[in-house]
Amino acid sequence: MLGALVLLFLVGILSSVVPNIPLVVAMVPLLKEYLVNINLASPDILNPDFSGHLPPEVLPLFYAMMFGATLGGNGTLVGASSNIVAAGVSEQHGQPISFKTFLKYGFPVMAMQLVVSALYVVIFLLR
Repeated sequence: MLGALVLLFLVGILSSVVPNIPLVVAMVPLLKEYLVNINLASPDILNPDFSGHLPPEVLPLFYAMMFGATLGGNGTLVGASSNIVAAGVSEQHGQPISFKTFLKYGFPVMAMQLVVSALYVVIFLLR
């Protein structure tokens, strides 16, 4: 449970400054290696051709990473490409959104989303 929560918040914070897709592409092999090192999965998962099933007890870690990467992008203007597009449209209509202004509203929303996701992971996925 602690690993899933740490992963959720760590990936969430990283995702607010690093684009989501490259972050997940980098984190999946790291998470797989971690699972092998702590003996929660067999070394077979490290094979690029692995097409088997992961043990059910490790799925909450992948879900936590997914929630963190998806919701963390809401925290900053550069966290997701849709944020940049929205700021561009807003600027075209005479209402520019600065990085600081977006951060003022986006970061608290992101934090609340991560907290709600953490509760979901704890209550529904780790029971």
